[in-house]
Amino acid sequence: MSKTSIKVEIPESKPDMLNKMGENVLKKHIELGEKSPLNGLDMETFAVKLNDGKSKRAQAKSLHEQAELLNQQAGLSIGIDKSQNTKTAGTVYSTLTSARDILLGLNRGQERKLTEWGFDVVISDVTKNKPDNPK
Repeated sequence: MSKTSIKVEIPESKPDMLNKMGENVLKKHIELGEKSPLNGLDMETFAVKLNDGKSKRAQAKSLHEQAELLNQQAGLSIGIDKSQNTKTAGTVYSTLTSARDILLGLNRGQERKLTEWGFDVVISDVTKNKPDNPK
């Protein structure tokens, strides 16, 4: 004799699916009215929470889309959009690159002074490798 396993899952990590399931349960409950087996549950609070959750999810999606658009616009101003590089005139990145280059020229041998301007200066010793078998 084989054993039957039954599992009815609730998609707790998928809010939109959870809300859809909630809508279906609430619809069936209302449809059955006084014959609903769920009358012992606080379905009024359930309906309020369901509507609140759906409303907040819709608002969050809208705000996420707005945030994505603002990040794209910021990227264009800063100069880090995929279509841009250090030579894209008028961007923060382009101006910082020019400022760095000017300051490096003015402070040759004293590059650490660029830290006063907010640049992160990394100075390391580079040893030249001599070939093992000189020709």
